[in-house]
Amino acid sequence: MDKKEVLKKLGFKDEASLQAVDQLKNYELNYVDDYFDLVEKNKTAVQNSLNRLSDTQQFMPIFYYSVYGRVIISGWRALLNINSNSSNKNETKSKSDLRHNQSWISVKSDENNVSSIDRLMLGKKATVLIDEKEQEAGLSRLKIDRGHILGKFSNLLSQIEQFLGDEQNVNNVDIYPQFKRANENAKNDHGQLYFEHLIGKHKDTPIYYEAEAIFANFDDKVPIGTRIKIVKIEKENDKYIVAPDEDAISFHVFIPNCDYAEEDSKSVLKPENTVDDYRTFFKGGDLNSLKWK
Repeated sequence: MDKKEVLKKLGFKDEASLQAVDQLKNYELNYVDDYFDLVEKNKTAVQNSLNRLSDTQQFMPIFYYSVYGRVIISGWRALLNINSNSSNKNETKSKSDLRHNQSWISVKSDENNVSSIDRLMLGKKATVLIDEKEQEAGLSRLKIDRGHILGKFSNLLSQIEQFLGDEQNVNNVDIYPQFKRANENAKNDHGQLYFEHLIGKHKDTPIYYEAEAIFANFDDKVPIGTRIKIVKIEKENDKYIVAPDEDAISFHVFIPNCDYAEEDSKSVLKPENTVDDYRTFFKGGDLNSLKWK
């Protein structure tokens, strides 16, 4: 997909505007096909995070701070594939069957807006103008997923639920609206599952992992993409450090949260959507901000 088209689909007129996003200011962006390679400006950032993680503290939240003092958890830092001799290495059970209180999606949902993306996130259908005709449409028709920021492959979801406590659910801070193209693992679409699959090829290699939802503005309802980073690590004197041969499997990417290319037959959005249309969608989550086909 052309970079200019990707920027439009994210609600930006140019790359400088994307680079100015608060959560991306610490990285250099380089466009590759349909995603961005990221280069960390602070070369000690990973090791600083590793110093706060251990075999007994395998993950920690990434906090996003507003200028108004509001704080949310936008993602997670984690150690993967450690404790190789532990019986819990392949533990995938989640406590999601426990009766937690309603997630942030329910709490923040706009019950009065039948075209809000909140309805899709709650498993309901929304009223959407498709080819200028009002229709009831769900996730599959609009090709939107309830995507995990920290994927189930990490085997950490049950621990995150315990961290959040019974009054919350892992969905509070780990599931966001994601276009199918941005989430899937396909040959020509470098979505989140594509990169998670690469991690899965190194199940016996200790890895430092970051996954974060990126928002154009702090109060936006829909993230413009997901930032994912993996770094090969090793243990030295009971501490984890960046491995000397880290480049062997390391990557750091920003995956744009956008639909398929306009010329792709799988695309569900009309090419006449403008930068302003997309910006309105990410800000408020109203599906009728966009023109659907």
